[in-house]
Amino acid sequence: MKRIIELKHVGPRAHVRGLLEELLDRLEGKLARFSRDATSCHIVFEEQRAHQLYRASLTCHVPGQVLAAHEERRDAGEVIRKVFADIERQLQKHKAILNHEPLRKRSKRTERETMSVPEPRSEDDDA
Repeated sequence: MKRIIELKHVGPRAHVRGLLEELLDRLEGKLARFSRDATSCHIVFEEQRAHQLYRASLTCHVPGQVLAAHEERRDAGEVIRKVFADIERQLQKHKAILNHEPLRKRSKRTERETMSVPEPRSEDDDA
């Protein structure tokens, strides 16, 4: 997988780059289904010191789809984790479509209710 990491206006923060690399490794594991040459991820992390805000945007190109997410918050770690969680959710949905799986899983309670429908009682049963 091709990786592009851009850090804009970020001081020497090794933990930011470390967190990005760690989450990209995890995402790469989830992209193992696709060819390495066919996938790429581009992340831009920006710090706005005047407003004490952090912005992150992540774009992943996978065969047949472009997944994108962006977030803006006051906590750097929270921004990064939120963006990756959103991309992982989109990737899961894309994989489900490719596998022709239903997008929504039915709850166990709903399945039980539909499977065990009580038979209608007749008036003779009351006696």
